[in-house]
Amino acid sequence: MAVILPGSRFAYLVGMVHRTVQYMLFLLAFGCIPACKHGKCESGPVSTVQGSSHNAGENCMRCHLPDGEGEICWKVAGTIYDSAGQQPMSGAEVRLFTGSLGTGTVRLSIPSDASGNIHTSEEVVFGNGLFPAVIHGGDTVFMTEAVTDGACNRCHGRTTDRVSIP
Repeated sequence: MAVILPGSRFAYLVGMVHRTVQYMLFLLAFGCIPACKHGKCESGPVSTVQGSSHNAGENCMRCHLPDGEGEICWKVAGTIYDSAGQQPMSGAEVRLFTGSLGTGTVRLSIPSDASGNIHTSEEVVFGNGLFPAVIHGGDTVFMTEAVTDGACNRCHGRTTDRVSIP
């Protein structure tokens, strides 16, 4: 049997481990630990016209990121609005192109769901940037600047206009 001398460095470390375990058990018991994704996005669903989601217009990536509170981690997410920029719009499509104004290849295509949201956990290589386009009813509107991540609502609806159908 080992003897732990009070005030020793080892006694201090044992006490710290004990308190940490108690704290983690407390958090677990009261549901305060966010979903653990081990720092990466697992594969999950892509938005569909038939599906619906929540919090239209909010920055999805605030919660839906690796080790975030969201149940699933998204690589691209945002909200599409009607042409007046007022009502979330179902049935639109967002495409990410390698070139501006729809040139190059399409890296990803995502439909907006019944809540007007788009989301995917598919791997997206943004590289030096991709160029989004919103398509609805045969009309297309292009974003002229490249994006290097998929957090659409981090800017749209805050520092720039909402993403609207043409």
